[in-house]
Amino acid sequence: MRRPLVRVLVVVTALLVVVAGAYAAYWYVAAGQMRSAIADWASQSGDLQVKVGEVAVSGFPDRLIATVASVEATRSQGSLPWAYRADGVRASRALTGGSTLVTVAGPQTLTYTADGQVHTVRARADSFALELRQTASGGFAGFGLLAARLTVERPVAQPMTIGRLSFNMGVGNGAPGAIPDKSRFAVRIEDLKLPEHRRGALGDTIEQLGFNAILNQPIAGFDLPASLARWRDADGYLTLTEVILKWGTLDMSGLGSGVLRLDAQFRPTGGLHAGLRDYLTTIDAFHAARRLSDEARAAVQQALGFLGARGAAGGGRLGLPVEVRDGNVVVGPATLGTVKPVLPGAHPAG
Repeated sequence: MRRPLVRVLVVVTALLVVVAGAYAAYWYVAAGQMRSAIADWASQSGDLQVKVGEVAVSGFPDRLIATVASVEATRSQGSLPWAYRADGVRASRALTGGSTLVTVAGPQTLTYTADGQVHTVRARADSFALELRQTASGGFAGFGLLAARLTVERPVAQPMTIGRLSFNMGVGNGAPGAIPDKSRFAVRIEDLKLPEHRRGALGDTIEQLGFNAILNQPIAGFDLPASLARWRDADGYLTLTEVILKWGTLDMSGLGSGVLRLDAQFRPTGGLHAGLRDYLTTIDAFHAARRLSDEARAAVQQALGFLGARGAAGGGRLGLPVEVRDGNVVVGPATLGTVKPVLPGAHPAG
């Protein structure tokens, strides 16, 4: 009885060794393919030049984890040349495929040239993760970015900080481009601190900022000044929904559909419909900061008081149109703030 049992055990053990060896070989082949894919990406030709540091692949038995000392990407051509570097990069995915998670543990640096001047932006976060998503057929479906306790050093202002940042993008099914038509975006920001607004009417901390958006008209390429000009001239626009803004005494939410375009100076322009809570407190704050004259304050209070009596009395929520025009954010006679061009050094054609 023992001898047949021993033979069975020997056969089973041998099979397990063969299977384990085959699986290990399969993993090492996949690891080599991942290393080769990174090398091929770095050696690509064209406007974008990529350089990667030393690569180590781990994650056996069920994952592929590529740890890269540094990644550098440079685009020296076009109207807005730039160079990017990230240290401590790690890319991870399941051995069977699917989405890839990229994390950056070290600092990130972006250098760009605008109006003949070189500017540098530096960023570091306690956690920074980018999920690259795939379709069922293996194509690119979009990405999700999540960062916590992010600090950004800017060229012409004090560093800004963000408690939490979430940015999601889904590839649209419309006309093709670097960013196809009908692409979708969802942005959520918490505890954004802007030191330059410390003495402003609303203070330096935006408690919440969020919106969903759909792109109308594709963005052709990543030479953004040229591509955004073509997008603007083709009547490109963003449709916004579910906008939330809580900044000091300003509490805007419940936004219906709004539309934003780009004007000749590459500044956002358009109109929204916002729900404003505790509006009289906000008006008083702008008046105290000398952003509203006595006459404008009285006019706004009278108009809002009339509207409030018809459905938003007692500090409730009131629907108001918000216009973004000529670089200003305007509600009736009140200018709430200004907007800048979406790209540095962007100028109208001619």
